[in-house]
Amino acid sequence: MEAEATQTSASLARQALHQALREQQWRAGEKLPPERELCETLGVKRMSLRQALLALENEGAIFRIDRKGWFVAQPRFIYDPLGHVSFQRAAREQGDASWQDLEQESIVADAAQAADFALDIGVPLLRVFGWGAFNGHRIFVHDVLINCQLAPDYPDKLEGRSFTEVWEQEFNITPMLADLLIRPIRLEGRAQQLLGCTNGAPGLYIKRTKSDGKGRIIQIDREFWRFEALELHFAVKDAT
Repeated sequence: MEAEATQTSASLARQALHQALREQQWRAGEKLPPERELCETLGVKRMSLRQALLALENEGAIFRIDRKGWFVAQPRFIYDPLGHVSFQRAAREQGDASWQDLEQESIVADAAQAADFALDIGVPLLRVFGWGAFNGHRIFVHDVLINCQLAPDYPDKLEGRSFTEVWEQEFNITPMLADLLIRPIRLEGRAQQLLGCTNGAPGLYIKRTKSDGKGRIIQIDREFWRFEALELHFAVKDAT
């Protein structure tokens, strides 16, 4: 009976908070009141409130920034993984985009990477690691691998431009999607730290494998997204 009562209290707290969010009691991106204050307002215990907040986080209605508190979800970034429009361009069409490449290094392919690229172990790859933000809010971390066999001087060409721009303008290659993987994850490690969420917060992992249209893999994008920040739209071409 006690567990059932606790569940009921959490459900009522979630409904009350959900209604307050629908009525825009707090603006998008605004911080919610402290948990102690919410407990007093809703008349529930801390455990019930936390269950309600976690449920709303899983629904994408709110998000948590580690050591800062809970915030109302901002408008989602609309993303088409089937397209080849860079994040910079797509985000600028929807709002304000910013990004930073934290690491850019030449590596040699290990067994797993060689298998992904259908290359020999030890071939040169370029790894670019960083984050992207939408309307001032970091929403994803990217870990990109570039096939340097097809573009030996690619690292010198990047210089802050999008990957697609470099392939098209410098190497006359139009990237084509060869494979797409999307799965839910719990954010942890560097991705969690850079995105500012708590360890284990819900997220999405997107892996896009790109070819040059001739069957050669040129690039593999591995992206870790905040769950509440992303809305996937697939532009499916008419087969007829």
